[in-house]
Amino acid sequence: MFGYAILIAPMMMRTSGGPEDGDINIAASKSNVLNQLFWLALFGLAFLASLKRLNRLPAVLLHPVVLAIFAYLAFSGLTVFWSPVPGIAFRRLILQLILLLCFILSIGLGDSREATLNRMLALVVLTVAINSLAVVLIPPTPIGYAGIYPQKNGLGAVMAFAILVTIYGMSVKTGMTRFILLGTTVVAFGLLVISQSKTSLGLAVLIPIMVYVFVGLAYHLRINAFVLFLLLASTGIVSAAFLSALTGFGLDDLSMILFHDTTFTGRTVIWNFVLDVISRSWLGGQGYSSFWGAGVDSIVFREAPSFVSLLLQAHNGYLDVLVETGVIGFTILICLILFAFRSATQLVQTDRQTTRFCLMLILFVVCHNLLESSWFRSFSQIWMLFIFAALLPLLPSEKEAQGRNAKSDRF
Repeated sequence: MFGYAILIAPMMMRTSGGPEDGDINIAASKSNVLNQLFWLALFGLAFLASLKRLNRLPAVLLHPVVLAIFAYLAFSGLTVFWSPVPGIAFRRLILQLILLLCFILSIGLGDSREATLNRMLALVVLTVAINSLAVVLIPPTPIGYAGIYPQKNGLGAVMAFAILVTIYGMSVKTGMTRFILLGTTVVAFGLLVISQSKTSLGLAVLIPIMVYVFVGLAYHLRINAFVLFLLLASTGIVSAAFLSALTGFGLDDLSMILFHDTTFTGRTVIWNFVLDVISRSWLGGQGYSSFWGAGVDSIVFREAPSFVSLLLQAHNGYLDVLVETGVIGFTILICLILFAFRSATQLVQTDRQTTRFCLMLILFVVCHNLLESSWFRSFSQIWMLFIFAALLPLLPSEKEAQGRNAKSDRF
């Protein structure tokens, strides 16, 4: 699944070329038969591979993360009734359901955390190697290197993810494997820098530091890690608001420091337009996946100012959830995020390495969605990372899996 999203689909997109700017909204509204066939086939394979472990499925389905996912999908199904493009919304909802079922089966019913993460490490090494070759062979875009991806933010996000994965790998591996992962980390960081993706670069540097400090505190103080997280997060938000009011340092100033303008590189124009649309149907939204890329009859095509009509996202995942599924969908999303953090923090005392890894990925996705958009968006690799990190703690450790198999053999 990750290989398709991170390697195969981007390379096919680059070789096939994309639509002209004026046709983006129309082209995005059409179905992609290859994607549909791929995910249907993969779901079939995941189901067949899980047949011997279906006795574990009820516990997986009752996990709070999975319940929140299905709650969002259920409400999204209701929004199809008031969507301006019900056919497109229903098609995208079914694809999202199939993708999430693939994840629930393949991760929730997997063999062990270690085996799953070993596969992820191998994929990351391959991805970094291919993109290293790509930046040598493919000229950079005017705003940075893009590697095999359509634009530089794609390369930046994948390299940031690669760094977080290899940081985990270096903490659990030894010998030559650790040396290879160290080299991969260095190369990934270099690719991240030349991509000029400032959001991903900042997150790749700050998040590991924050997570290592947090997990160290929770482990040594032996207090409820989830409660500690809520306390630290709420304290940080209140402190930031207080300091902003005290010093007069606002979002405009932050944007000037990060992007050398006061609009977050034009994002405030997008956000103002989306906020206006949200105000028209704030409770239930426009309908799941019924706003961007919805064709010539969409609000975006008819009303969006200048360059906004050429976009397929609001460059803020939370605004996209609000515009599509309203306050109800947004509330479910916040619950999902909290459940994911709770799932990761439950392993603090028993598996600190996996806890750090899951928290780094979850935090990365949560923060990344402040300036990009990936929540419940098709097979976006950032969205897939969140599901992966949220469900990974469901898997038994290698020792637990061996004990379970031994017990099964005795019976």
